[in-house]
Amino acid sequence: MSIILGIDPGSRITGFGIIEATGGTIRHLDHGTIKTKTDAMGERLHLIYQGIKQAIHQYQPQDVSIEQVFFSRNPQSSLKVG
Repeated sequence: MSIILGIDPGSRITGFGIIEATGGTIRHLDHGTIKTKTDAMGERLHLIYQGIKQAIHQYQPQDVSIEQVFFSRNPQSSLKVG
């Protein structure tokens, strides 16, 4: 059995999903978003950190996968999210 945390990064909204993989079976455990409503980047990063930390504490994942950031129009956005 392996618990996996998937993260879809964003500076305003970060998504996450948690699954349990056992053999060839995958079971959904949880999913959600971490929404930040402030313009201060430091505060946003802190809120995202707290949300991811809570998911890790609750589910104790063995693996983590983070979606690759792709921005075709705004390179400044990719630098901030990175």
